[in-house]
Amino acid sequence: MQWMNLPMLNIYRFLPLLFLLMAWSTLKAQRTWSFELHGGVTANMPLPLTIIQQNYPIIYFKQARYYSEPLKSPYYWDWRFAKWFGKHSIEFEAIHHKLYLKSIHPDIQRFGISHGFNMLTFNYAHKFNYFIFRNGIGSVLLHPESTIRNKVYPEGPGFDIKGYRLRGFVFHTAIAKQIPIVRKRLFINTEVKASFAKANAPIVDGIAKVNAIVLQGIVGLGVRFAGTTKDKD
Repeated sequence: MQWMNLPMLNIYRFLPLLFLLMAWSTLKAQRTWSFELHGGVTANMPLPLTIIQQNYPIIYFKQARYYSEPLKSPYYWDWRFAKWFGKHSIEFEAIHHKLYLKSIHPDIQRFGISHGFNMLTFNYAHKFNYFIFRNGIGSVLLHPESTIRNKVYPEGPGFDIKGYRLRGFVFHTAIAKQIPIVRKRLFINTEVKASFAKANAPIVDGIAKVNAIVLQGIVGLGVRFAGTTKDKD
């Protein structure tokens, strides 16, 4: 896929300006805030993986396969904080995803990103009839774990600050349906989404170039607060 070969630009630095421009025409609409917390299930598409280690031949998988175990600790989770302007919103979203390499290679004893392959995005969303459509763009916060050619990448516990690296680029698109349960203030959110990501995970004496397309089905609880829940057309 051609987009996978693009250089990783610092596009996310311009995101605040981008989303302010998209919301410009809706600033006079009634406003609310919302927060959502989800769990879910995932599926990973087989994509290229390149491992470059100093003084060794490159390891290349044309279709690296991963499993994720989203319902086992550390669990998959997704939270989102949004500012709504009528039927439009600007959002910050954090997704905790995991990748464990399923493909076998004699020089790879272990390769995973389990604490995790965290996708951080700024989103723009729009309500249309009974559904919400959203797109987001951002970066990947990695916590890699690997043993390649018996070289163990140094790591601490799952939440050690030093173990995390902000690397890469992510874009995702989603469609959601909200189900009100308490005076439209409390609601259940159901959503399907696809995330497209590219990141360089550090290993001992090198990097692993990871490409990912992650399909996700999520469900969770949301709350609206401040302002009003009435939308204007």
